[in-house]
Amino acid sequence: MNSTEHLHDLETQDEILYCTVHPDRETSLRCNKCGRPMCAQCAVSTPVGYRCRECVRGIQAGYYKATERDYAIIFAACAGLTLIAGAIMSALSLGLLFSLILALPAGGGIAELGLRVTSRRRGRQSANLAAAGAVIGGLVGGFLRTFLYYQSLVASAGPRAGKLGTSLLNLAFTATLHDIGLLLFVALVAVAVYGRFKMRS
Repeated sequence: MNSTEHLHDLETQDEILYCTVHPDRETSLRCNKCGRPMCAQCAVSTPVGYRCRECVRGIQAGYYKATERDYAIIFAACAGLTLIAGAIMSALSLGLLFSLILALPAGGGIAELGLRVTSRRRGRQSANLAAAGAVIGGLVGGFLRTFLYYQSLVASAGPRAGKLGTSLLNLAFTATLHDIGLLLFVALVAVAVYGRFKMRS
């Protein structure tokens, strides 16, 4: 075979490919797992090269194994643990610096316990639910501690407290929302919890 014939054979082998999902788009990309033609929009960059969304979803399906029960356990565990942590932080009133220092380690520990109670099974929504549980739990913990504190003040004041007892909920709610140290702590715990649930290991 001479060079002209060889070049012709190469040209005929270079067929035009079209994206499987978008048939009107020419492409030169193929999934490195299944060989399916895909356009730049459909290609997903992975540590081992570009793959189609179907193959990536198949891999993720094997990774995400959490059940609905696991979701409930993750939410409850993170909410309960952060409730305790939030109540403690509210009672100690350590300020912004200590809230910043303690929040990330506390969030990592809470997330680790949340993972262990479900034998490290995670789902697509695990990180979101864990972070939501941390936020709700932390705020509720701070609110309950503040409410009980005001309640104890009213009880110790006796008849002198007048009608203060009727507005305890409003007072506790307002005080919780103005506790910047608590809010920062809860926010950073939620960030740490979310990040830990997103990690692969």
